[in-house]
Amino acid sequence: MSDLSDTVAAQAAQEQEERARGSVSAWDRLSFACMRGVLSAHTAVWGIRGLYRTSRAFGALEYLVNYKRRRRVRDMLEQVYGRRLTGSERRQMVSRHFMRQRADKVYYLVFDRLPSEKTDSRFSITNQHLLDEALARGKGVYVLLSHHGAHHVIGMHMPGLGYRIAAIRDPNEGAIRRYVQEMWERRQPDAPRPVVLYSGDFIRPIYRLLRDNYALGSALDMTRIRDDRLKTAPVQIFGETRPFLTGTLQIAIRCHAAVLQAFVISEPNFHYRLEFLGPMTDPETCQETPEQLQAILQQYADNIAEYARRYPDHVTRV
Repeated sequence: MSDLSDTVAAQAAQEQEERARGSVSAWDRLSFACMRGVLSAHTAVWGIRGLYRTSRAFGALEYLVNYKRRRRVRDMLEQVYGRRLTGSERRQMVSRHFMRQRADKVYYLVFDRLPSEKTDSRFSITNQHLLDEALARGKGVYVLLSHHGAHHVIGMHMPGLGYRIAAIRDPNEGAIRRYVQEMWERRQPDAPRPVVLYSGDFIRPIYRLLRDNYALGSALDMTRIRDDRLKTAPVQIFGETRPFLTGTLQIAIRCHAAVLQAFVISEPNFHYRLEFLGPMTDPETCQETPEQLQAILQQYADNIAEYARRYPDHVTRV
């Protein structure tokens, strides 16, 4: 089984690389390459802390000029809190959102050019024992993610800590992520790679990865269900009833995999914290019933709402 799963992982990595190369335009490549050069030179002169301050300054400038996005973020946060924000709340929360996202993108873009001793010290895991105990069972771990925080940081740091991880992503992900994936694979050909599956692909690799004791993550809090054939369950979140995806969760229950929830928290000076919650199920006794699925997803949704209000600048979609 291990050899078969390793083959699946290798095939997924190859497909990931092919998609990245085929979907990043020449203009995007040139733009990202120039920006990486400028940011690398900036870091050589001013250090990582200087790069962090500069990235937040650019985020603040973007906040001032991009009024359309500023309005969208405001509307999103008012939905999170269920009320109109005051003027001071709106300025503070929305500006922090812009600065946090810009800093995360800068860090991601130049991560492979930063000294490993600098980046390793900037990542920590809260409740790491939950993940280690779950993996010790040998039946895989399904990590419930959401549209909150910088998920790409997990893929950069976790393999270096010895974890075998996989993720299910939207096939229409941004060009910057595809470009950085390609650069990382070229510069670090022998480094362990996260396995990336794309929503809409065959589900068999999910079974195999869990059975080979991978930690597999995906977000189930979709705002728009693109395919009516996808299985969902209703949850209450932000004062509304919404359908959340259940397919991967059902597979995890069938495989008796442990189920955890996680959030990535961005902290000053490019420090990141991965925080685990759970376990969300008893993997040995949990049954794939509509009532059990709905209960798990409702707890998942309640945790999303709590973290969204605790870290409003981390919310990327509601």
